[in-house]
Amino acid sequence: MIDTLAGAARHGMLVLASCICGNQRHYRAGDLATLVGRGKDPRFLRFRCSHCDRIAAAVTVLEVDVDRIGSLKVWKPLSTPDGTTAWTPERLKRG
Repeated sequence: MIDTLAGAARHGMLVLASCICGNQRHYRAGDLATLVGRGKDPRFLRFRCSHCDRIAAAVTVLEVDVDRIGSLKVWKPLSTPDGTTAWTPERLKRG
Protein backbone atom coordinates (compact mmCIF):
# COMPACT_ATOMS: atom_id res chain seq x y z
CA MET A 1 0.00 0.00 0.00
CA ILE A 2 1.25 3.47 -0.90
CA ASP A 3 0.96 5.73 2.15
CA THR A 4 3.22 8.68 1.24
CA LEU A 5 3.60 10.98 -1.73
CA ALA A 6 7.27 9.92 -1.94
CA GLY A 7 6.23 6.28 -2.40
CA ALA A 8 3.66 7.21 -5.02
CA ALA A 9 6.17 9.43 -6.83
CA ARG A 10 8.77 6.62 -6.90
CA HIS A 11 6.24 4.47 -8.77
CA GLY A 12 5.20 7.28 -11.15
CA MET A 13 1.66 7.31 -9.78
CA LEU A 14 -1.07 9.93 -10.08
CA VAL A 15 -3.31 11.42 -7.41
CA LEU A 16 -6.98 11.78 -8.38
CA ALA A 17 -9.11 14.34 -6.53
CA SER A 18 -12.85 13.79 -7.09
CA CYS A 19 -15.70 16.06 -6.03
CA ILE A 20 -19.32 15.07 -5.47
CA CYS A 21 -20.29 17.52 -8.25
CA GLY A 22 -18.50 15.23 -10.74
CA ASN A 23 -15.37 17.33 -11.25
CA GLN A 24 -12.12 15.33 -11.23
CA ARG A 25 -8.47 16.32 -11.52
CA HIS A 26 -5.32 14.23 -11.85
CA TYR A 27 -1.99 15.38 -10.40
CA ARG A 28 1.47 13.80 -10.53
CA ALA A 29 2.42 12.51 -7.09
CA GLY A 30 5.92 13.93 -7.56
CA ASP A 31 4.58 17.44 -8.16
CA LEU A 32 2.46 17.28 -5.02
CA ALA A 33 5.36 15.85 -3.00
CA THR A 34 7.51 18.83 -4.00
CA LEU A 35 4.83 21.29 -2.92
CA VAL A 36 3.39 19.79 0.28
CA GLY A 37 6.08 17.35 1.46
CA ARG A 38 7.23 13.87 0.53
CA GLY A 39 6.01 12.29 3.78
CA LYS A 40 2.36 13.37 3.43
CA ASP A 41 -0.29 10.69 3.00
CA PRO A 42 -1.99 11.51 -0.33
CA ARG A 43 -5.38 10.25 0.90
CA PHE A 44 -5.51 13.06 3.46
CA LEU A 45 -4.63 15.95 1.14
CA ARG A 46 -7.33 18.62 0.87
CA PHE A 47 -8.31 19.84 -2.56
CA ARG A 48 -10.92 22.52 -3.24
CA CYS A 49 -13.15 21.99 -6.27
CA SER A 50 -12.75 24.63 -8.98
CA HIS A 51 -16.40 24.20 -10.03
CA CYS A 52 -18.42 24.20 -6.82
CA ASP A 53 -15.79 25.36 -4.26
CA ARG A 54 -16.32 22.32 -2.00
CA ILE A 55 -13.51 20.27 -0.50
CA ALA A 56 -12.91 17.20 -2.72
CA ALA A 57 -14.89 14.22 -1.48
CA ALA A 58 -12.31 11.56 -2.39
CA VAL A 59 -8.58 11.44 -3.04
CA THR A 60 -7.21 8.29 -4.67
CA VAL A 61 -3.72 7.17 -5.73
CA LEU A 62 -3.66 5.59 -9.21
CA GLU A 63 -1.17 3.72 -11.33
CA VAL A 64 -0.70 5.18 -14.80
CA ASP A 65 -2.61 3.18 -17.42
CA VAL A 66 -0.37 3.11 -20.50
CA ASP A 67 -3.40 2.73 -22.81
CA ARG A 68 -4.81 6.08 -21.65
CA ILE A 69 -1.63 8.13 -22.01
CA GLY A 70 -2.34 10.96 -24.42
CA SER A 71 -6.00 11.27 -23.50
CA LEU A 72 -5.49 11.94 -19.81
CA LYS A 73 -5.16 15.54 -18.59
CA VAL A 74 -2.82 16.13 -15.64
CA TRP A 75 -2.59 19.40 -13.71
CA LYS A 76 0.93 20.81 -13.46
CA PRO A 77 2.12 23.45 -10.97
CA LEU A 78 3.56 26.74 -12.21
CA SER A 79 5.18 29.40 -10.05
CA THR A 80 3.77 32.88 -10.50
CA PRO A 81 5.71 36.15 -10.10
CA ASP A 82 3.94 36.87 -6.79
CA GLY A 83 5.18 33.58 -5.29
CA THR A 84 1.91 31.62 -5.47
CA THR A 85 1.36 28.39 -7.37
CA ALA A 86 -1.01 28.23 -10.32
CA TRP A 87 -2.12 24.92 -11.85
CA THR A 88 -2.33 24.40 -15.60
CA PRO A 89 -3.54 21.31 -17.51
CA GLU A 90 -1.36 19.30 -19.86
CA ARG A 91 -1.68 15.94 -21.58
CA LEU A 92 0.07 13.07 -19.83
CA LYS A 93 3.10 11.89 -21.82
CA ARG A 94 5.06 8.66 -21.76
CA GLY A 95 8.08 8.65 -19.50
